[in-house]
Amino acid sequence: MKFECILLLCLFGGALCRLRDGNGRMWVNLGRPSGDTELQITFAIKQTNPGWLEQKLRAVSYPDSPEYGNYMNFDKIAEYVHGRPESVQALVDALGEVGVGSERIDFTLGRDFAVVRIPVAAAERLFAADFSLFQHKEQTGWRVVRALDYTLPLSLVGHLDFVSGVSEFPRPNLVFPKLTKSENSLGVNPQSIDKDYNISGYVSTSPNNSQAIAGFLKQYFSPSDLKMFQETYNLPSDPIAKVVGENQPDDPGIEADLDVEYITATGRNVTTWFVSISKLANKGQEDFLSWIIEQVNTTDSPWVHSLSYGDHENSIPTDYQTRCDDEFKKFGISGRTILFASGDSGVGCKKSIFQPDWPACSPSITAVGGTVSLDEVWEDGGGGFSNTFGIPDYQKEAVEAYLNSGKAPPTKYFNASGRAYPDVSAFSVDFEIIYAGGREAVGGTSCAAPTFAGIVSILNDVRMKNGKSTLGFLNPLLYQTLKGQGFFDITKGKNSGGALFCRGFEAIPGWDPASGWGSPNFGLLKELVLQ
Repeated sequence: MKFECILLLCLFGGALCRLRDGNGRMWVNLGRPSGDTELQITFAIKQTNPGWLEQKLRAVSYPDSPEYGNYMNFDKIAEYVHGRPESVQALVDALGEVGVGSERIDFTLGRDFAVVRIPVAAAERLFAADFSLFQHKEQTGWRVVRALDYTLPLSLVGHLDFVSGVSEFPRPNLVFPKLTKSENSLGVNPQSIDKDYNISGYVSTSPNNSQAIAGFLKQYFSPSDLKMFQETYNLPSDPIAKVVGENQPDDPGIEADLDVEYITATGRNVTTWFVSISKLANKGQEDFLSWIIEQVNTTDSPWVHSLSYGDHENSIPTDYQTRCDDEFKKFGISGRTILFASGDSGVGCKKSIFQPDWPACSPSITAVGGTVSLDEVWEDGGGGFSNTFGIPDYQKEAVEAYLNSGKAPPTKYFNASGRAYPDVSAFSVDFEIIYAGGREAVGGTSCAAPTFAGIVSILNDVRMKNGKSTLGFLNPLLYQTLKGQGFFDITKGKNSGGALFCRGFEAIPGWDPASGWGSPNFGLLKELVLQ
């Protein structure tokens, strides 16, 4: 999903905040809503002790640390990092001045986010703004209430990281599986993955093992499609154990069907959740923020999360990216793994400059790129270097080796000192799925993310059965310990630049920003993760 915004003026000093969204032209102003129309606005409250998150994540995620695997749950994390009390009170006071009481404010465990149900009339007084009802020109079912500019009260200056749900417009997802037609007699299916990745029919038996798919923008799955998929490919019957939020089985989406079918195909017999968020809010970003808030308030949140969604990094405000990365750290500290598809636009070249994808380039998650075989990268798989986040310590050695290999494109095209991605990769073309009762073939890194996520889940099962913790945040293990062990090295091809002078990144032996460390060899990894 591409969300282009130009910040003309946004000073949290009581000055005018105006967020001009390049997607605004796709929305028609239907006029003013009634004053009692209820909005949902999220306030990101400044947190105490933010440096602790980085320190603790490093301590529990680096295999050479004496605290490796010594995780703590979200409620315990909130004791160390939470909303600053004075900032919480400032927000409560400001809302109270416009008639919004505590019964309309939902705080997260650490009171670091506040989701507020606020009438339009009160929001207009709070933000000195005029709100209007907008309808999407093409997706006529999409209606949102927004203000084109607003003013933050002086009393909230210095107390918030950002406010979401006021001025931004949602757009379709940028990372989305596309229908394809296989040139081969057979595409990628559960049997071929099982054979190629050396899974050998492994089935999880740990009762505490769990994994989840996140569904945004009204992407629903069909239980009957999943059942038919498992029957077609001789898989164990493994229905979704828990649906969080809305699901409309009679209106399935390709993305959601693909995700649930392949995370259960590789993560066999793992308790699987489908987490549905469809509020069309939060920086236009497929409700990433709503998903985060919901999961950090769920102390039994699954151990592995697969998300096949993303956007161009330069379309998302830096404060939003930074705060989300802090929240991602909390998942790792609690022993949870987050996997994002790396994107389907190669290096996303624009005016001869590479455009990285977010949150794939976030340093506290694991990004999954795309391949077409066990040794060749998919040319449209996302990969590159962040312009927001610096290179994390865990990957410095691997990135330096690539930059010094003689195969990297000129650094004028990308930020060579940024966080590099993807971290790993998996098949991304000609995936056979069951959709709306029929067989289809789809492609994209949306295929790779759930496939890899299921494999992480069965690796967690291996560890659980041996009395060990879950894998949690994977990247320090990948870069500091394994260094390619347990992976099929992808050494052919490159991810495309989309322009004549943007040739993208070549796949080479070892890590590269086209395929990461490569694709999983479960037969080896199940031994390596016990060492």
